[in-house]
Amino acid sequence: MAEARIPSFQLYGEARGTPFPDVLHCESIPARASLHDWTIAPHRHHNLHQFFWIEPPSDGRDGGEATLEGVTQPLAPAAAVSLPAMSVHGFRFRPGTEGWVVTLPAASLDRQLAEAPALRAALTRGAVIRPPQSPAWIFQAVAAEFAGGGPGRAQALTGLAGVLAVWFARALSGRDAGAAAAGPQAGAALLARFQAMVERDYRSPLALADYARALGVTPTHLSRVARALTGRPASRLILERRLLEARRALAYTSMQVAEIAYMLGYGDPAYFARVFAQACGESPSAFRARMTEL
Repeated sequence: MAEARIPSFQLYGEARGTPFPDVLHCESIPARASLHDWTIAPHRHHNLHQFFWIEPPSDGRDGGEATLEGVTQPLAPAAAVSLPAMSVHGFRFRPGTEGWVVTLPAASLDRQLAEAPALRAALTRGAVIRPPQSPAWIFQAVAAEFAGGGPGRAQALTGLAGVLAVWFARALSGRDAGAAAAGPQAGAALLARFQAMVERDYRSPLALADYARALGVTPTHLSRVARALTGRPASRLILERRLLEARRALAYTSMQVAEIAYMLGYGDPAYFARVFAQACGESPSAFRARMTEL
């Protein structure tokens, strides 16, 4: 049976296997949202990371709402949104909402933050942030440089993209700050490698011991690092990634529960259903039914 898929949008000339046509893309919220009656249906992008800054309309009302991985959050009084590649997201903007969206290849973040794995790891999860200080000045600088054509434009955009990425990573790290274990850089590097492996192999039946072996550490050490930096053991991170994809498939596709189980490496659909129910508090079928009612 052909697999139903969550819509994947290609933007600004992006296509698999071809270079992104510019360092980044920048546009205002009205420029994009007004073309779609201020509503963007849930979708995802394969290779792109997006940063949003959303300000409310001048009349003081809220700017609408964002739906990220099936969870709806208000965009009020103002909000910054980080959307990594493959995160399912949609928006319902209130007409007149102002702000910016900057889109860039996820690979460029890998290069820019290669020496700061903890910051790169902070950007691997989508989030809506309500920061005490506005990043509007960064978006405005990006927009001005993007619209220009002066000498060194590409270099300036690359530098500003790095500033923007660090701002978001700091905001997310501060929000999720937990225990800072000894040797934070080494631990963050290990965690980043582990998360990259999980992202690549979450559809396989690999267990924690398999990941630890590939990383050259013991399962106990890997879990200790994961718990110190995220508050959750490594085995939970593996499960969460599989369940995230399960929820996506249940909410946005017509795949049967058994098909989803096999897709995620579970040999027994009944076991998958029990794992899902225990972790999510409801069966896969009940979750799907609830999502279709929203």
